Amino acid sequence: MKKLILLFVLVGFFSSCDRVELNQIEEIILSQESENEASIIGRWVLQGFESNIRYDFTETKRYTIYGDGSGNFPSLEEFLEANPTIPSNDWYYDGETVVVDLNFGNFSRLVPDFKCENAVADMVQENGDPHSTFYREGHDISACH
Repeated sequence: MKKLILLFVLVGFFSSCDRVELNQIEEIILSQESENEASIIGRWVLQGFESNIRYDFTETKRYTIYGDGSGNFPSLEEFLEANPTIPSNDWYYDGETVVVDLNFGNFSRLVPDFKCENAVADMVQENGDPHSTFYREGHDISACH
């Protein structure tokens, strides 16, 4: 009975929300789920380029989103709507290696070393040399040791 009441409350709550609010709620839930998984899918900040670049990994594409220099970035949906012909890069996992097709026979092959509850990924080259550090948008990287 309690589950049925909860269901009615949730249906009532969500039916009172407009579509934008529902999309925002869905994004929050998905970002929280992806933060708990050791997955590259989601939006990442490239350390050292916080005000300029975001990488948005979907299931098969990596989008490079450039900011306006003040740290403001559009959502992926807003970015794609404003730039419908923007190129993206295909990507996939090869074992633990993230392979990004940079086009024209060039590939980036990096192994993510996830830490801080999967909110930070130290990207390591296949030979073991460090390459870069990504962290999830909204994460305070200074809290990660």
